[in-house]
Amino acid sequence: MPHAQPKATADLAASMQHTPSSPGLPGRPGFEDDGIRSIQSRAMAYLKTGIPVHFRGPAGMGKTTLALTVARKLNRPYVLVTGNGAMTSDDLIGREVGQTTRRVNDTYIHNVKRTESTVRRDWQAAALTTAMEEGQTLVYDEFTRAPPAANNALLSALEERLLVIPNASSGRTYVHAHENFQVILTSNPQDYVGVNATPDALFDRMETFDLQDITMETETGIVACRSDLDLPQAAAIVRLVRGLRDQPFGLTPASMRTAILIARLIHAMRIPVDPTDSRFVQVCLDVLESRITPEVDHEQRSQVLRNLRAASGRTAVNPPTPQVIGG
Repeated sequence: MPHAQPKATADLAASMQHTPSSPGLPGRPGFEDDGIRSIQSRAMAYLKTGIPVHFRGPAGMGKTTLALTVARKLNRPYVLVTGNGAMTSDDLIGREVGQTTRRVNDTYIHNVKRTESTVRRDWQAAALTTAMEEGQTLVYDEFTRAPPAANNALLSALEERLLVIPNASSGRTYVHAHENFQVILTSNPQDYVGVNATPDALFDRMETFDLQDITMETETGIVACRSDLDLPQAAAIVRLVRGLRDQPFGLTPASMRTAILIARLIHAMRIPVDPTDSRFVQVCLDVLESRITPEVDHEQRSQVLRNLRAASGRTAVNPPTPQVIGG
């Protein structure tokens, strides 16, 4: 006899909407519910007034996918840049990429030789300059990973919509922004390696959406959509990961990406989401055990594993017998 869906899951299924395609996943449906559609509509409204939009949240919350979805829905070309610690302002503005030499030998008079050489430095515009000139949307992913000096060019670009180009070989000293130029940024405030604080002068120039508190229903819908599991199975995995996320188990943060990984493995190997199925428990342990922080000692690690087994539906104190779950 088929099991009836819980009311919350049934309501989620009723409100679930698949978009034609999800950025980064060509041809794959993307999940949207009322909460996601609300964020998208507000972000698009702010962008159309010329105000940059910033999606801020921990890893695995879908910031990049959301940013690319909004950029696509604007029906304008967009360019994606990912911040990193080695970036400089040249990576946003542009740089010299070489030089072209032209030499002319004049032998019109047979006994007179005249040579004329011309050297031109070649300059290539980077993402910010191109987006401003052509009216594209700049999607700047994890922008706080770039050094503050690299992001200085954004200050005038966002406020005065004017970009100063310090390199004379570019052939111009500044660029005025096209009327359709827009900027979407993402950042992760919880990262502590390679992340720089956002300068107040830059932060004040954008509208920030905090994605810390994504609902259980939204997370379930996204996991189901990204893994092809049905909603009840996805909901069970999300409950497991969310329960661990808020407990002091000595784990690194178990994000939504962790739930998606478990769900994809379960679906690909055709394992039921069943806490009494040793294969399901083994997959959960394999994924979640790697999240144990290296600082914990042996005794603490054993306690963490006991907690993981209990959370996965297996309460045995002894380590489980390794399962053969493949062909």
